Amino acid sequence: MKQKGYFITFEGPEGAGKSTQINLLADYFRELGKDVLVTREPGGTYVGEEIRRLVKEVKGDEAVCDEAELLLFTASRAQLMQKVIVPHLEKGGVVICDRFADSTTAYQGYARGWSLELINDMHEIAVGKNWPDITILLDLEFADSVRRRLSREAKNESEQDRLEEEPDQFHLDVRNGFLDIAAKNPERVKIVSALGTIDEVAVAVREEVEKVLK
Repeated sequence: MKQKGYFITFEGPEGAGKSTQINLLADYFRELGKDVLVTREPGGTYVGEEIRRLVKEVKGDEAVCDEAELLLFTASRAQLMQKVIVPHLEKGGVVICDRFADSTTAYQGYARGWSLELINDMHEIAVGKNWPDITILLDLEFADSVRRRLSREAKNESEQDRLEEEPDQFHLDVRNGFLDIAAKNPERVKIVSALGTIDEVAVAVREEVEKVLK
C-alpha cells in the first residue's frame, strides 16, 4: 500500500480514557481540514461488530474459548484493514482506531500466554506492513484503572465486557505487556499518562502526534 494518510491508534488498560481522547484528537484534525475516520477494534465493520459481540458479551458455557478469541480478534482486524482502514488512508484521510494489534499482543500474548511469535505471524496476515504511524499508549496504574471502571459501571457508562471480568493478575499482565511493547517500539509507541485532566492529557497526546507526523 502506498499510504497517503495518517494512521493513529490508541491503546491502554481499561478506564484509561481512550474514547474521550480519540474524539478530541479527531476534532483537532477536522479543524485542520482533514478527512477523519474513527473506528474501533474489534468492530468497525459488520463482520467486526458481530465478532465484538461474540468475544465481549457472550459469557458462561457459550463464551468463546481462548483459541477462538485469538482467531476472532485477528479476523476482525483483517476485515477492518481491508474494508475500511486501507481505503481511507489511500484517499489521504486520517484513521484513528480505538485499539489495534498491540491489544492482541498484550491481552492474548502477555496475559493469556500465547506465543508472541505466533501472534506476530498472525499480525503479518492481518496487518502486513500497514502498521500505525503512531500509537498512543494511555498508561494507568491498575488501582486507578479499577477505580475508573467501577465509576463507569455505577453510572451505566460502560458496555458489557467479558474481558473486564478477568482476575486482577490478568489486567496487571496486560499493562505490563503494553509497557514492554512500548519499550520495544519506541519510535511508534508513545506513552502518555492518563492521570491528568482531560485537557492536560489531550495536550500531551497532540504533542506526541505532531512530533511524529511532522
